[in-house]
Amino acid sequence: MKKQLIICTDMEGATGIFEENYKAMVHGTDEWRSIGREYMTSDVLAVCEAANESGIDEILIYDGHYAGDPEHNIIIDKLPSNVRFFDTPQRRFWWRRIRGQADWKPYGIITVGQHARYGEKNAYFPHTIQSPPIKEITFNGIHIAEIGTAVLNFQDTRYIANVGCKSSMKEAKELSDTVATISVKDKEKGWEPNVEETFPIIKKGVLEALRNIDKMKTVKIAESYEFSMTLTEGYIYNIPERVSWKGAFNKSKAFWEAPSVEIGLEIFNFVREYIVKDNL
Repeated sequence: MKKQLIICTDMEGATGIFEENYKAMVHGTDEWRSIGREYMTSDVLAVCEAANESGIDEILIYDGHYAGDPEHNIIIDKLPSNVRFFDTPQRRFWWRRIRGQADWKPYGIITVGQHARYGEKNAYFPHTIQSPPIKEITFNGIHIAEIGTAVLNFQDTRYIANVGCKSSMKEAKELSDTVATISVKDKEKGWEPNVEETFPIIKKGVLEALRNIDKMKTVKIAESYEFSMTLTEGYIYNIPERVSWKGAFNKSKAFWEAPSVEIGLEIFNFVREYIVKDNL
């Protein structure tokens, strides 16, 4: 049976990107083009090398940073030949299309370049998809951000490893207590290594995680797909008279239900269209 590995990437949690050189993660800047993409590629390549040395047949990557622009944050030519990318228009978060392009039972999923949720302490660039205005998103009571949306979109798949900012590990561990946590920077301890230092750390951590794959839990959820989104101060919902999905609003929080995880994650895009600034 083919072993297909899913990798979902972001950039704020990548090696070498800190407040002082934040433009390295700002899509389209000179710093992003000359530095940030190199850093992101190094982290992803370390995972790919470990995967291939562990017998993975195919690596399928969703490059999720700055979704909405077709240009990748990863230098594709530097990756192994068995890597392919999810095909979505403008790299958008079309979760049903993303899930539909993968095997029904992938070998596992690894998240790379991850940052912490909005409000987490000692984090580099913490936010929840777009904060402000988004304070918190929950799914069946689980507090999720970018890590959670990716992993839960591939529910019933083993969550192998999370690579990124130390503070992002809290969300990863809440999703699966067996996930391997591989930090590439730690604000609390002032640990800010370069890619030459983190490449072997990432590769070694992923190799070890894949050796212990039988101990990794799949992320499973009950078939009751209930979501909520709470806003930060200064923002409110312009409550509509009716919506085309099952849900409700109050001034600062929206609720919705969906027949699947993927549809629920996509309804989020419709819900946030009703966010406006609170001018009172």
